[in-house]
Formats: sequence, structure tokens, C-alpha cells
Amino acid sequence: MYHMEMFNKLIETLKANPKRIVFTEGTDARILEASARLLTASWLKPVLVGNVEDVKKAAADHGFNIDGAEIVDPETYEGMEAMVEKMVELRKGKMTADECRAALKKGNYFGTMLVKMGVADCLLGGATYSTADTVRPALQLIKTKPGNK
Repeated sequence: MYHMEMFNKLIETLKANPKRIVFTEGTDARILEASARLLTASWLKPVLVGNVEDVKKAAADHGFNIDGAEIVDPETYEGMEAMVEKMVELRKGKMTADECRAALKKGNYFGTMLVKMGVADCLLGGATYSTADTVRPALQLIKTKPGNK
């Protein structure tokens, strides 16, 4: 019962101030279903990473209405150069601009940088990416709070 109260309080907080959640695997059926549900609930705004046409086609093929979801394609993202520059700075010489640009073509790194740059508030991955491939970008780019590993 306590957990339900806590969950309801969280939903009320989110309804008052909806957050943008990045889904790194925009064409995955489970992600599209979750996005369709979130769009009807209106307390988290989905941001789907992937080619716009591919994401829309996957949603239609699976019968999910994702009208209103934002779809962001790393290949055509207007802020890519600023994102590359910021990622080079965050990696502190461990990756060149070209290496960062290549990494940002992948949804896991691109989505993480959307959060780091304040374009989105949170990220969900792991539908097709392994746990390690989902967590690694966060540890490299967002880091943990000081004193935590």
C-alpha cells in the first residue's frame, strides 16, 4: 500500500511538471507501446531516437499511436556540432571529435547527450542495448555524484 501511495505522489508531481524522457531505441515495439501509453497519460513526454520515417513506420506496423511524440534523428540533428564539442570536453582527451561524432550516431550515446545538454530530463534504454551499453555512456558523460562509484 505504501508503494502505491508513493507511486501516485510521483505521478501527481510529474503531471504538474511533465518531464521529457529519451528512449534510445525508437523503433522497438516495446518502446513504441510505452510511448503510446505515456502520450495518453501526459505526465512524461517521450523523445524517440531514430530515423523519423523508420520510427513512424514501426509504430504504424505495430498499431501504436505515437502522434505527439518527438522523434530525433542523430543523422539530421541540428545541434550535433555543439553536442560533439561538449562530448569532446566531457571525455577530456579520451576521444577525438571524429570519435565522438561516430559514437553519437548510436542512440545510447546520442540519447545520453540529450540529457546531459538539458534537451531531455531522463533516459530509458536497454530494450536492444545491453545493460553495459546503456550504462557506459551515462558513466562516461553524466558521471556519478561525487563520492559515488
